[in-house]
Amino acid sequence: KREILPLWDFGWLDYNELELSSCITWQDAILAYTQSDDFETSFVGPELEHTPELHGPFWRTLLTPDDFELLEVSDFYEHIQQIRQPEDFLSPASDEQWQAVGDLLKDIQPLYQWLVRLRLTERDSDKFHEWGWVLFIFREFLLINPNSRNVSRLVFGYD
Repeated sequence: KREILPLWDFGWLDYNELELSSCITWQDAILAYTQSDDFETSFVGPELEHTPELHGPFWRTLLTPDDFELLEVSDFYEHIQQIRQPEDFLSPASDEQWQAVGDLLKDIQPLYQWLVRLRLTERDSDKFHEWGWVLFIFREFLLINPNSRNVSRLVFGYD
């Protein structure tokens, strides 16, 4: 399943469901993710094209499982809320746009025990590939359960 919600004028939330190997710890799940084909995409364009050398704006080989962190539910929502009006944006995502994000989160977040975010953002340009700068905003979250193959991925972007 995949759904793209529009944000701002050229931004989006790309929500999709992945299938990974079942893991006992969230760290093992992140390792499985970083070694999967699903990790190898630029997120640019309407299709999730397989790009083995890239992950969003970053060189895939420069990312490690240590770049991810486990969040408490309140921290997860705080990080998401900060995305509504990123630094340097003159206005936030519209109420209608943000309501769609809230509705999606309300449906999926309670289904998962582990809420994980990629710590790296568009501010970590030292890990960018040649055109990584085109993603003016990049935030990624994974929602995972122990001993489950199903993972929900939320990527906020602006290009």
